[in-house]
Amino acid sequence: MRQLNVTCIVVLLLSFLCGQTLATDVTKFCKCTCGQNSTILELTKFALSHLPHPSAPIDVDTLVPNVCMNCTKLLCGIAEPDLCDGAAVDDDYVPLCFQRDSMQDKLIVVGFLVLVVGLLAWSAVRSSVKPIIDRVRNQYGYNVVAQ
Repeated sequence: MRQLNVTCIVVLLLSFLCGQTLATDVTKFCKCTCGQNSTILELTKFALSHLPHPSAPIDVDTLVPNVCMNCTKLLCGIAEPDLCDGAAVDDDYVPLCFQRDSMQDKLIVVGFLVLVVGLLAWSAVRSSVKPIIDRVRNQYGYNVVAQ
């Protein structure tokens, strides 16, 4: 019965952590490159409305719902107007949309941490739980053949 309760707690904890991991929104970025110069812009409404030195204000209400479609030459030119200063004449803005963290990466990290914490907890209580396990095994007729 006690093992069932521990199993239920572990399953609920893992479900909670997986739910939290999958519920987080992945932030996407736009890398604007011109010649040797480059800058990275966070593609959120807050970040785009609070740019340090834009050449024109960005109306965040007109942004496309597909975040990566907002990463354009126009956005790079508005957000960083001086990026192409000192670049060759034929250099132009090259936008690249990317995301830094994925849900799969977060899930793997959380799973690894849960596994490590579980193993550490088991090693801490193993010596006190082992006599109880042996007593239950002997009570139900389970005998260890070799040790």
